[in-house]
Amino acid sequence: MHLTRTNTAAVVFLMTLGLVTAAVRADAFTEASSWATHDAGANGVGTDPDGYVGAVFDGRYVYFAPHHNGSGPHAEVLRYDTVGAFDSVSSWATFDAQANGVATEDGYRGGVFDGQYVYFAPYIFEDPHGEVLRYDTTQTFSVAASWAAYDPGADGVGTDPTGYNGAGFDGRYIYFVPYYNGSQMHGEVLRYDTQGQFDLPASWATYDVKTNDPPGAKGGYSEAVFDGRYVYFAPHEDWLDTYQGEVLRYDTQGDFGVAASWETFDAKANNPPGAKGGYTDAVFDGRYVYFAPDRSAPTSFHGEVLRYDTQAAFDTASSWAIYEAGAHGVGDEPTGYSGSVFDGQYVYFVPYRNPDYHGEVLRYDTTQAFTDALSWAAYDAGNNGVGTDPDGYAGAAIFDGQYVYFAPYYNGTEQHGEVLRFDTAAGIPAVSEWGLVVTALLMLTGGTLLYARRRRVPGVAD
Repeated sequence: MHLTRTNTAAVVFLMTLGLVTAAVRADAFTEASSWATHDAGANGVGTDPDGYVGAVFDGRYVYFAPHHNGSGPHAEVLRYDTVGAFDSVSSWATFDAQANGVATEDGYRGGVFDGQYVYFAPYIFEDPHGEVLRYDTTQTFSVAASWAAYDPGADGVGTDPTGYNGAGFDGRYIYFVPYYNGSQMHGEVLRYDTQGQFDLPASWATYDVKTNDPPGAKGGYSEAVFDGRYVYFAPHEDWLDTYQGEVLRYDTQGDFGVAASWETFDAKANNPPGAKGGYTDAVFDGRYVYFAPDRSAPTSFHGEVLRYDTQAAFDTASSWAIYEAGAHGVGDEPTGYSGSVFDGQYVYFVPYRNPDYHGEVLRYDTTQAFTDALSWAAYDAGNNGVGTDPDGYAGAAIFDGQYVYFAPYYNGTEQHGEVLRFDTAAGIPAVSEWGLVVTALLMLTGGTLLYARRRRVPGVAD
């Protein structure tokens, strides 16, 4: 083919467009290469680092909260150093707080970081306890002196502050989320003042939202999130196998021990939105609070995400919305989630059980319409050849600035330790690729200008 100046410019443009298209790759969420797993225990780390619920990030390390390893509840905290290779044994370590004489209890669910200390929320279903475990991140991880445990209830705080499912932090106070205390799904919120001494009763307080009207909350919450003023508690079970939708909110500008500082909105009882109830986590994106869907009955798992607009009235049904992506053709069976995390654009929901233990991560793009199926995606890394059996993750996931980590719990066969990780930067061009794009654009621009200049000069030979 003979190339004239016109079609030469067109070819250059198409080549440049191809380079730009290749560099600015498609969303990598549904590419197996963006995902990885690592089982530290299977590679010789620790004693039996399996069965974790939730994770905490301190700016460098990711800590996985120990719950139950298959033999029983445990206190072997698993830690990953994010500056090390994900699949390197040297990047991983464990510390068993009970075996090293720090804690008298074991079994935790979730935790929080306050800028210096990592706290793990005390809970194990078989025998709920109230002993909070704390690690000083400025000290050596493997040394017992870096750790402390304290049971405020055993020291006279509250009525029966045991059995907590996660925690939230408002910049000063840590709120432990009330779940099950061994006799009932309870509502006794436990609060710690980080400006006080950890092992001093005066630093701790409780408020039982279930027994104090208003608000007459139901109890049985799972995880909490802070939006800059309010702390929201995700509603899960009011009683064993009775799943509720009464979101609890605390105004941090009010008195912790006064009923007027607390309020609820029962999304399940108010239509719209007609939510199903049974939520396991809450996450904030800067405007909206999202609640992770679990189940509405023991065997009725759902994927109906509940969302609240923090710029609107809390007690008004129009401030709330629901969307079930799976019912609109997204994914295979995106139901039954145990946590969530926000990476600055996307909200990810942690796959747990539906009723089979699964690994289908659900994701929502917060820059797009909430009720548009195109804003949602689902991907099961294990079903696409990643890892050994990456199913059954539990608790809040963690984002470290590039990667999202999912805490391994139970895959349907056994408690496991196969951490799942997603690279959020996998679809972003590398520096060298950006250089290629810029070069191509300069070539296109320079060639076009040169051609135009030549065309304007009479007498210049072709």
